[in-house]
Amino acid sequence: MNALLIGWLLLPFLLAFSSALRPKLGWWMALICCTATLVVGLALSFAPEAIQIQLVGPFGVSLLLDGFLTPFLVLNALVGAAVLLDRGQSQEDPSFCLLLMALHGSINSALVCHDLISLYVALEVVSLCAFLLIADRHRVQSLWIALRYLLVGSTALLFYLIGCAQIHASHGSFSFEGVRGATAGPLALLLVGLLTKSGLFISGLWLPRTHAEAPAQVSALLSGVVITAGAAPLMRLAQASPAIGSVVLWLGLASTGFAVVFALLEPDVKRLLAWSTVSQVGLVVLSPLTAGLFALGHGIAKACLFLLARHFPSRRLDDWEEMPLPFSVALPMRLAALSIAGCPLLVGYLAKERLQLELGPMPALLVTVFSVGTAAVYTRLWASPIQRMPSGWTWPVSWGVTLLVAGLVLSNGLPLMGHDSLPWLASLKPASLGKSLGVLLAGWAVHRLIQPFRAQLRLPDVERFDDLIGGMGIMGAAIVVMLLW
Repeated sequence: MNALLIGWLLLPFLLAFSSALRPKLGWWMALICCTATLVVGLALSFAPEAIQIQLVGPFGVSLLLDGFLTPFLVLNALVGAAVLLDRGQSQEDPSFCLLLMALHGSINSALVCHDLISLYVALEVVSLCAFLLIADRHRVQSLWIALRYLLVGSTALLFYLIGCAQIHASHGSFSFEGVRGATAGPLALLLVGLLTKSGLFISGLWLPRTHAEAPAQVSALLSGVVITAGAAPLMRLAQASPAIGSVVLWLGLASTGFAVVFALLEPDVKRLLAWSTVSQVGLVVLSPLTAGLFALGHGIAKACLFLLARHFPSRRLDDWEEMPLPFSVALPMRLAALSIAGCPLLVGYLAKERLQLELGPMPALLVTVFSVGTAAVYTRLWASPIQRMPSGWTWPVSWGVTLLVAGLVLSNGLPLMGHDSLPWLASLKPASLGKSLGVLLAGWAVHRLIQPFRAQLRLPDVERFDDLIGGMGIMGAAIVVMLLW
C-alpha cells in the first residue's frame, strides 16, 4: 500500500517529464494524473485508519493520509480535469499540460506532508509552477503580475522557513506536533507564511489582482485549488495547537468580512470573484472539521465561474444590462453563484450548515452576517439579463464547466463517505431551510439598497507591492499579540 501511494505522489512528476519528450500525449497524461488523484481521494474516505509513512529515517519526510484529505484531493482532481476538458487537446502551448501536472503533483504533496520542512519544499514548487502558468511572454502586465506573485510568495515562505528553523532548534523536530510547545515568535512566522499562501486577510492582498489578471483557466486553478495548498496544512496545525486554531478562527472571520466589502463595490467581475475567494477562504479555515467540505464547495464553484468568465460579454458588470448573457453561460453561472451563497440542495449550503454547528455563538452569528454580504455580492451576477435561447443552442459551453456543475450536485453525497460527517438529509430541516432563504433574501435587499450609491463609493488601493510586503510584517506583529493575549 505504501509503495502504491508513493507511486501516486511521483506519478505527476514522472508524466510531466515524459510529456516533455512526447508533447502530443501531455493532455492524456495530465488526465491520468487527475483520475489517479480522484481514486486515491475517494479510497481514503473508506480507509479504516490514517496511513502514516516515514521516509528517510525519523527526521526525514513524514506523510499522513486520512479522510481529512478526501475533499481536497477530489477538488484537485476535478478542477484539474475541468481545466483540461475546457482547454481541449490544443497544441498551442505544449508546456501547459506539463506545468499543470507539476502543479497538480506539488499540491498533492503539500496536502499529504506532515512535517514542516517537506511542506516548505512542496509550497515552493507550487509557487514556481503557478508563476510559470501566470506568466505570458506576450503581455508585459502578465509578466509583472507573475513576478509579483513569486516575490510575495517567496518572501512569505522565507518567514515560514525561519519559523521552521526556530521550532527545530527548540524541539529537535520538524513534525507538526512540534508546534504545540512553540513560543509566539516561531508560530507567528509559520502562520504568516501559510496565511499568505492561502490568500487570507492582509497577508492575502496579492490575490485579487493576481487571480483577476491571469488567463481564465489559470485563474480557475489558482482560486480553485492552489490556495488549498496553504489552507489545508494550516488546518493541520490548528488541530495540533489550540492556540493556532484560536488565532486562525478570528483572522478567518476578519478576512471574510473585509473581502466582502471590497467585493460588494467592485465593478470588474473577475476582481469581484477574486475578492470573493479571499472572503470564502476565511470561512474555510474557521474549523478543521468543515475545512475540506467548504474548500470543495467553494473550489468547484469558483473554478466554474472563472472558466465561464472568458464567455462573459464584458468584465464590467455595469455593461451587462445592455449585453445579455447566453443561456449556456448564465445557467451554470447561476448554479455556481447560488452554491457559494448557500442555496439549499447545493454543496455550499451543506458546508455552511455544518460550519454553523462547529462554531460558538458569536462566530456563528458573524458567519450569518457575512453570508448575507456574500449573497449580496452574487446577486449582482444573478441579476444579469439572459438572451433568448436560440434554436441552434447546444449544451454545454464547455465540457469542463459541465464536469464542475455535476460536481456541485454530486459532491453533496461526498461527506456521507466519512465516518464523522453530518448526514445530508439532517440538514434539510425547516429551520435551516428558512434561515438559508432568509439570508438570500436579505442579500438581495442589501444589493438593492447600495446599488444607487455603488458608483460613488470608492475603497482605497491596498494592493501595491510595498503594501503587500509591509502587510506581512503587520500580520506577524498582530499574530504575536494574539498568541500572547
